[in-house]
Amino acid sequence: MTSRICAALLTLSLSLPAAAQDVVDSTVSDLNGDGLRERFTLLDYGTGTVDLIIEDAGPERITAAGIAWMGGIGQEAELDLAVNGSVRLMSMNESIGRNRWHLTLTIAYRGGAYMIAGYTYSHYDTLNLDDAGTCDLNLLNGNGFLTVGTGPKQAIRHDVAQVPVTEWKETAPIPEVCRTWER
Repeated sequence: MTSRICAALLTLSLSLPAAAQDVVDSTVSDLNGDGLRERFTLLDYGTGTVDLIIEDAGPERITAAGIAWMGGIGQEAELDLAVNGSVRLMSMNESIGRNRWHLTLTIAYRGGAYMIAGYTYSHYDTLNLDDAGTCDLNLLNGNGFLTVGTGPKQAIRHDVAQVPVTEWKETAPIPEVCRTWER
């Protein structure tokens, strides 16, 4: 009896489709400079994060699993292109609670890999507008800008390293240099 149940369950599991996924956003750019545009696609599996898929970048597609947070309405991850053709991945909370934030990861191709080359984080409190800040870091050269509250934009140096997109996770902590609410 047990072997028939196991066989039935195995047959059923093999007949089910792979995990459901939704395409959240997609864009194209020739980041690797080979003259062919790569496709960058965000996939949502309903887990609270999105995966970034990079296709036509070589013999295999590249998957950056769990790269960005994905929420409901006003919290959807998205892609766009910078003026220089770099791909920007944005995640945000612009609709729930009093603490709102926006994160942009800039993706560039360096040293034979797709890297997180820029990090821009901004936040504000909807009830205390003085509790706000923006941190914009170039991870390639160590330069950046910081704004705390309504204060002036300040040039800063930092040691936040660039990392391959496949190693970035939504759970990555906000860099210490960007924690403006602690200033």
